[in-house]
Amino acid sequence: MKVAEQNVLKSNISSIRAMVENANRKLSKILQSSGNNSQELLDSLVSSETTYLIGNYRYLQGGHWVPNTCLPRWKVAIIIPFRNRSHHLPVLLNHLVPFLQRQQLEFGIYIIEQANDLVFNRAMLMNVGYLEALNFTKWDCFIFHDVDHLPKNDRNYYGCSGMPRHFLSGSDRWKYNLRLPYDNFFGAVTGLADGQIKAINGFPNVYWGWGGEDDEIWNRCKETGLEITRVKGPKGHYDVITHHHHSAPPSKERMNLLKSFKPRFKKDGLINLVYERPRYTFHTLYTNISVNIQRVKGDFQLPKPDAQPAKKFAAVAKSRFRNQPKPVVRRPPPKPAPVKKAQGGKPPVAVVNNGANKSKKS
Repeated sequence: MKVAEQNVLKSNISSIRAMVENANRKLSKILQSSGNNSQELLDSLVSSETTYLIGNYRYLQGGHWVPNTCLPRWKVAIIIPFRNRSHHLPVLLNHLVPFLQRQQLEFGIYIIEQANDLVFNRAMLMNVGYLEALNFTKWDCFIFHDVDHLPKNDRNYYGCSGMPRHFLSGSDRWKYNLRLPYDNFFGAVTGLADGQIKAINGFPNVYWGWGGEDDEIWNRCKETGLEITRVKGPKGHYDVITHHHHSAPPSKERMNLLKSFKPRFKKDGLINLVYERPRYTFHTLYTNISVNIQRVKGDFQLPKPDAQPAKKFAAVAKSRFRNQPKPVVRRPPPKPAPVKKAQGGKPPVAVVNNGANKSKKS
């Protein structure tokens, strides 16, 4: 993280670190006196925050940046679901903060850390991140960003126009193929406006493990009548940081959950989200929100687990990929037919190995 801090904060690094340490001391005192009211806590903290000028930006504690030379068109919250990815985070921040500054956006970066050993639940962390970021300020839109994806092109604009929006069109993992893995792919980096998140009741809380939640978010947008836009071509290319961690196991219920989303999505999301007050920590380049999420109850019935989820998922994946272009198979040219040696001065005759129609000597 020191390299990222040095590159982003430059000569101001010592002053910023001191400012953040002071903010965390204030935060600790407020936590002790504010009971369980997160809104009261953050209102007290935000009203006392100080700023620092760095280049063309005004820096606020915890990685909130405001352009100092223009009135920004959009206020964008970057929400990063997170657990045990300490190798990826400084690489992303070192790349993402200058990227957003070049786009002249007002932005804040929030790391939403799952603070338990339960199976990872990305979508529930997205719900928590959305609600907690609004406690700091009023954001126009929210971009939910995987910690291992680095945007390659500054023209991939992270402003709030065209929401809901899928920002990824290809990655080095797929050799920048211009086709996505499947038509309704809505993972890695996505954005929604504040009102749109409320309209779809946030994100599903029931996907524990890898996979499925991004497909349901796509379905929620479509069911609500929201038109999803995509970044196309090289503008939406990303590099994916090499993994140095153990990924969450696949969700065994994901296929059945996707089938049941229609009767469930209005009852599962923001409306039934319950969690303990998070632990807030300011860092120089981001605000860390550590939360102990648990399984939530709702007025809906979850489908029974599939007896053979892996086989069913493989079949669905195969059907999704069937429209992909087939690879070109380059075969070597056929070998020339052998030439039989001439006898008695007669010209050579090619021998064709075709049992039905053999050449004869003239």
